[in-house]
Amino acid sequence: MGFFSANCKGCGHPALCENATNSINRWMTDVVALTPNGSILIGPYDGYGRIGIWEETVDYGNSVWHEACWEVAGKPGYDGPSDSAGDQGWFFDDPDHDMADPRLS
Repeated sequence: MGFFSANCKGCGHPALCENATNSINRWMTDVVALTPNGSILIGPYDGYGRIGIWEETVDYGNSVWHEACWEVAGKPGYDGPSDSAGDQGWFFDDPDHDMADPRLS
């Protein structure tokens, strides 16, 4: 299995693993996956589909959010699958995902 990621339902930027972040976007590693059956999975994203201890959670029709974006949006429920990240959350230039934590604005 290689790198892959999903775009956040809130900001449209991908879930990032810690090794793909910098000091500006490090908050994008903490994600939430909402499953069609109502489960809410929260934790750090590893770049290979896993969130925390859960396997393959940014795939299989889950709604994926950065935890910060989800909180700012009022913690919405499942609303369909997230789009796959074209850059796989790894193959991008540093400024592409340089966005400050929305909880700080």
